[in-house]
Amino acid sequence: MNRKSLRVISEQKRRSYWEIINLSLAGLVLSMASLLLFPVLSLAQSEMLRLFSPDIGRSKFSMNYQATPYATEDVVGQPADFRITQHNADLSIPLWKDSKNAWAMFGTFRGQEITTGAVLPDDNQSFPSGLWDLRFGPRFRHRWDNGWIGGGFFTLGSASDQLFASKNEMELQATVFTRIPHGERNAWIGLLSYSNNREFLNNIPLPGVGYWYEPSDRYRMLIGIPFAFFEVKPLKTMSLEFSYFPITSIRVKATYRIWPSLRVYGGFDWRNESYFRADRPVKSERLFYYEKRLSVGFQWDVSRYVFLDLAGGFAFDRIYFEAEKYQDSRVNEMEIENGPFISTRVGLRF
Repeated sequence: MNRKSLRVISEQKRRSYWEIINLSLAGLVLSMASLLLFPVLSLAQSEMLRLFSPDIGRSKFSMNYQATPYATEDVVGQPADFRITQHNADLSIPLWKDSKNAWAMFGTFRGQEITTGAVLPDDNQSFPSGLWDLRFGPRFRHRWDNGWIGGGFFTLGSASDQLFASKNEMELQATVFTRIPHGERNAWIGLLSYSNNREFLNNIPLPGVGYWYEPSDRYRMLIGIPFAFFEVKPLKTMSLEFSYFPITSIRVKATYRIWPSLRVYGGFDWRNESYFRADRPVKSERLFYYEKRLSVGFQWDVSRYVFLDLAGGFAFDRIYFEAEKYQDSRVNEMEIENGPFISTRVGLRF
């Protein structure tokens, strides 16, 4: 059976599931919108909230590194096991700032260090021993005299089993946005985003619009098309966080502060990664990885400038496949058994 036939069969099997997912996510976003009628409380800012916040010139140097080794598990349908260690790192360097402008350079790195004897089932090639994503670029924000804030960022990099092997493995992302105040605390957000490595509508500039809702210092929310994000602080020592980005990026997290420098947390993540495999026969296809995770952990502020984060949990619904986009027919599909993981993260900020 050729690859085209496999894709047709795969597409038919998943169409009903895809419709269910679409309805579920639509209901989730509508539920989030209803929270606007019930202002509760808010917590600390996330990266997205910092990008769209009214504060200018407060960016700080920060860097962190996280290592997440998974237990060795079986590959479904193959006489092989699979072990992965996930690496993540972020770096932000302020370049210049004043009351109206802020320039910074930032970079991100993620990677999967893989040990396995598995093969890509349709191409009968060895599974890559590593998948890497390295990006870097500038970020700029400016406040006009009328209170509007505009800015954007641009990153260039590579996402592949062989970084920068050719132009076909290059990764480009760019976003511009405007924040238009609405009252003392709230604001409308407009943006335009481009990426050649997203789950859907790849290589197409996509517009977005959202509303920043902040009735008090204890409640902040950003909901729009096509994203939703909020942080709530029902108690001084407790915070809740939710985020959704299309199509399958969902995060739910609860944090409790035991002491001023020590917090415990638990959460759920549905996340994905995608890479341009250097030897892929169809250049428009990418190698996707999807997983869901339940985790618990604690974060300790060792000092004013250093923090340590330790966590453990369980990963499930782990799957690799190649396709042009998430809802497309798939080839080289490979499922990994569920299993535990641990995570260590250390960060520096000043």
